[in-house]
Amino acid sequence: MNLNLLEIIVRKKETMTKIPERLIDLIKAVGLTESKATWNCHGTPVVLHKALEKIAIKENIVFDAPTIIESNIKDKHVAICVTGHKGDATAWSIGEAAPYNTTNKYPYAMAEKRAKDRVILKLLELSGDVYSEEEADEFKNEKPQNSEPNLSINLEERIDAMLEFYEDCNLERFIAAEKRYQKMLNSVGLGEPEYNKIVEAHDKRKAELYS
Repeated sequence: MNLNLLEIIVRKKETMTKIPERLIDLIKAVGLTESKATWNCHGTPVVLHKALEKIAIKENIVFDAPTIIESNIKDKHVAICVTGHKGDATAWSIGEAAPYNTTNKYPYAMAEKRAKDRVILKLLELSGDVYSEEEADEFKNEKPQNSEPNLSINLEERIDAMLEFYEDCNLERFIAAEKRYQKMLNSVGLGEPEYNKIVEAHDKRKAELYS
């Protein structure tokens, strides 16, 4: 009897943590992978904010100008209502940011991200099945991290490894890889287009991490 109950609990948990197949298809359609764009945070399926942004563009989701519900820059309390459209479908949601629910120093940006991601998931009919990484600091903290880029392989593979690293590395790993970044830029045979791609990926991730 206990064994059967345990099996039921395990199966239920597995069902709850599974990434919806529809989301996996959408992620692949924008050039990302399930392993890079999603993860499991203590039983909660989580998806990258940038993945949702790419999917929104691919699915022709458009947004109205946001409505500011609360704006207290002194106390960093912000609440924004966002409305989005996908064909004939319309959805709205509220994004909030305050010291008690985020450590992000830019409450307006965080509130907008949360509101937009919630609307995107609603319009994709995935709300409640998966959550954006912006919903909670814990979601980001539990995100699997890439190791530092491997520079011992051939140049082409090193370039790909460096670009992949800067897609989702955390701040600690970003800082630790700065010497490798400089070494990569000084690599013999590195062309200007590849050089510019690496610098762009590096600077973009730096801006994201320090925002």
